[in-house]
Amino acid sequence: MSDKIKNRFQATCLGAAIGEAIGMPAEEMKPAQVASTFGNITGFQDRPAAEDFSPVAAGHSARQTEALLSVLAAARPLPDLQEFAFTVKQALNKYPEKWPKSTTFAWPPFPDGGHYTFSFAIPATRLLHEGRVSSQDLITWMQSLTPSSVVWQQSIWLYLRLLDYLYGLEKKDFDANHFLENATKFILEAERHFPGDYKIRRRMQVTEPMMDEPLEDIAKSCGGVSKLAEDMITFVGAVFYRHHDDFKTAVTAAANLGGASEASCFYLGSLFGALGGMDALPGDWLDGYAGRDRVEAALTAFEERAGSTR
Repeated sequence: MSDKIKNRFQATCLGAAIGEAIGMPAEEMKPAQVASTFGNITGFQDRPAAEDFSPVAAGHSARQTEALLSVLAAARPLPDLQEFAFTVKQALNKYPEKWPKSTTFAWPPFPDGGHYTFSFAIPATRLLHEGRVSSQDLITWMQSLTPSSVVWQQSIWLYLRLLDYLYGLEKKDFDANHFLENATKFILEAERHFPGDYKIRRRMQVTEPMMDEPLEDIAKSCGGVSKLAEDMITFVGAVFYRHHDDFKTAVTAAANLGGASEASCFYLGSLFGALGGMDALPGDWLDGYAGRDRVEAALTAFEERAGSTR
């Protein structure tokens, strides 16, 4: 096993969790609400009580990270759907404040807007990059996770292919335009492997000419950063394209735009970890993240159970 890939994998998970902790207070707010409540989010903030949200202390992550921890716990070495479902339900029971008060646990846990399950791609990417599974193995595995939506399958494929691409780069070699070209290539792959839906590519085509326009305009074109898969994955890609050289700038920019900010900041943080490893994570945010011990314990358990022994 490459120490470099283990480092990138750990940073993907921790970067995602830290990102969510920054975005968590602004979840489901409009930008004007974020500004009136927090001024400008520049670091960890308490989440105030709201109609559909319980208060959460600054420095804590929420449901996206709980889903990731459940995915890691369910990895055999690829995540098992049944085990994930039981584990994430236990997390909901134990930490209800991390979910909206209106949350119900539907079966299967793959609604069309179920962006929290994109984290299935994270251990899958690790295995793909290490050569322990093939692309066809992953296609077959994803097809076995039924019933699930085509847009979810396409999103997972796009996300894992982007993570795999970033694992193979050095930060100094990253090219933003090449990143966009690969995103287009990977969504076309996804449509071939999981046919029948074109929402993600359509959203990507709408936003591609806007890449140099204000992020506020891109957010509006993505439903105000809605939780729908096509909006979430497109918005995250646009922010990373713009601010790939600065974790804090990217994540706080997304947080201040509100919407599904837990998810947008989670996935942004994961991309930074995938590209730059642990060195890409801001030291003060890593030290201030309240869930670090839990994430690191989950990573240790994953390595013992499913990590490469080569």
